Amino acid sequence: MHQYILRRLLLLPPTLFFLGTILFFMVQAIPGDVASTLLAGEENAVDPKTMQKFREELGLTDPMIVQYGRWLAQTATGDLGYSYYFSKPVWDQIKPKIETTLTLAIFGIIIAVVLSLPAGVFSALYRGSLFDQIVRTISAAGMAVPAFWLGIIILLILSRKIGWMPPVIHSSIFDNPVDAFYRYLFPSLILGFRSAAVISRMVRSMMLEVLSEDYVRTAWAKGLQPRAVIVGHALRNALLPVVTMFGMLVATLIDGAVVLETVFNLPGIGLLMVDSVIARDASMVLGLVLSIGIFMMIWILLIDLSYKVLDPRVEYD
Repeated sequence: MHQYILRRLLLLPPTLFFLGTILFFMVQAIPGDVASTLLAGEENAVDPKTMQKFREELGLTDPMIVQYGRWLAQTATGDLGYSYYFSKPVWDQIKPKIETTLTLAIFGIIIAVVLSLPAGVFSALYRGSLFDQIVRTISAAGMAVPAFWLGIIILLILSRKIGWMPPVIHSSIFDNPVDAFYRYLFPSLILGFRSAAVISRMVRSMMLEVLSEDYVRTAWAKGLQPRAVIVGHALRNALLPVVTMFGMLVATLIDGAVVLETVFNLPGIGLLMVDSVIARDASMVLGLVLSIGIFMMIWILLIDLSYKVLDPRVEYD
């Protein structure tokens, strides 16, 4: 296993290199730059010569290959660069936003697991029943409804019918747990509901397949308790593909956070990404994507290692 982990970790640098390279040239293809954003507006209108001089000071007039080489050499040392739009180093701007996005994602994951596992298991056990039909209908709706649309609808209902709006001032969950709970409740429910819709269908399909296996029928014939058969034999073996899909759903959670943080005014990685793209802040966009890329690759490695816990027969050689 140690050799497997080492090989996977050695793949991180080349993967990040190709990810960063592709994204760098994609960002360069976007019209405009951070200089035009900083000097835009009627009250700050400047003549073309001043704009050109400002771009030269920021190094934006250098040939693209020179800018790429400068960025690559800088990133190789662990420096994500400097954000001229936010007037601070990229990592210093990203670091305080991580807590918000992680909190939202963790709450979403907890809700998704709590909703999806019982729904999928009982839907498989009572196949064709009214409960099964309801679960399948709700899960289909959850996969079809976009997160941003659901967030806007819920926000409209809360604001017009109840008079609730997201707090303007953000509070950390460690400083003010009650305020943070209400702030994260609805976006977490949306994230968790959409993920639960996918996971519950996968759990149902895998449980139906496993329940028809000979070893499960043998366990029933031996007179084992239903809980031992369902949880110890069927569910444990059905979870392997579910865990694989769940690892990929974390990327969907981060993608959904980009939208929901904007809708519910949560100052996390998603809202920072939106602001950076609007500002044409290439350094911040690259730093954010590389940070998310590192997190996702480590997360997928942890998911792969969890297979051994679920099934001791799994080998990594």
